[in-house]
Order: sequence, then C-alpha cells, then structure tokens
Amino acid sequence: MDEKSLMEILKKFNKKRTAKFPVSIAVLRQVPFFTEFFSEDEEILKEISQLADPDNTPYIRYKTFKPGEIIVQQGGVETTVFWLLKGEALIRSGNRVLAQVKPITCFGEQTVVDAQGRTATVEVAEGSDADVVEIDWSITEQDDGLRSRFLELLLKSTADKLKTAYMVSGRMMKGARDQNSAYKKRIEELETDNKKMKAMNFALRKKLNL
Repeated sequence: MDEKSLMEILKKFNKKRTAKFPVSIAVLRQVPFFTEFFSEDEEILKEISQLADPDNTPYIRYKTFKPGEIIVQQGGVETTVFWLLKGEALIRSGNRVLAQVKPITCFGEQTVVDAQGRTATVEVAEGSDADVVEIDWSITEQDDGLRSRFLELLLKSTADKLKTAYMVSGRMMKGARDQNSAYKKRIEELETDNKKMKAMNFALRKKLNL
C-alpha cells in the first residue's frame, strides 16, 4: 500500500470520528521505526494521530506516569503496546524485579502476540516521571493495510529489543570471561611466586644447615 492509498484510508476513517486530544506528530516521530513503516509526511502522521475509537479516544496516546505508578498490571487483559520515551520502569512479578525498561524500548507486546493476560507488572522507577506512548492494538482492526504496518512496526521493535538484550548479554558474558581469565592469571602468578619463595626458603635453610 503506497502513501496515497494510506492517506485515503486514514481520511475515510477520520471522517467518521476523530480523536479529542490527538498525540503530537513530534511524539510519533520519537517512536522507533514509526516513520519507517508509515511515512515521513506530516499530513499522514497527523491523520494517524487522529484515529479514534467510537468514544473519540485516540488509539495512540501520550501519557506521563509518576514514580511508583503502575503502567501495566499483572493479570490485566487489555491489548495495549507501550514505548517508554523518557524515564525508567521496572518489570516485576510479585515483589521480584525481573528487568528494567529504559528509553526507548517497547513493552507489553507479549499480550498482543500471544493473546494472553499480562504476565508481569510494569511500574515507574523511583526518581523521575516516565513518558510513555501507548498504542491501543484495536487500531489494527480498522483496516488490513493498517494492521500490516503496525505489525511490521511491532516486529521490528521487538527484534531490535531482543538484539539489544543479546548484545548486552554478550558484553556481560565477555566481561565475565575476561574477569575470570584475569583471576586465573593472577592465581598462576601467585602460585609461581609461592614456588619461588619455597625454593629460596629451602636454599636458605640448606645454607644455614637447618
């Protein structure tokens, strides 16, 4: 679907209803890969921002959460995908922290992919607010062309997150291996020094006829 066809679809839906408080184009541009899969054209981005449900609530929303505030509740069944633009969040199950979310990362996609309830709680870390873009995934039910583009956006974002996690994990593993090698080398040096000290001690005792 080219940009002309996309614009026609968007205008068709926005004639029926438009969002009361649409997200800004500047915010959409902060979502990784968004313009790559939709458009750099401001008019198209404006039309996307105005897509709304029957209550005129925008499908794409920008929110600020306070420290300690819950963004996602474990067990919830809503189908919303999030992108953390600013701040930091914690993913936890019960009282156990599973991971940290840092900008700019998507989260909550598992509910959409697996069609299941939320498997963990996400809350804002202490210290600062968190700015979040949330996309109500029912936006993809409006048109096949829109669904395809949003799915590509989600897949790309998820793949990028996994790649980043893999790279971080790889660096941690390399760091651990390097540290382990350094420890082994130091142990070998100490063992060598210990052997030298024993040899010197033996020679001294022999010289003194001890």
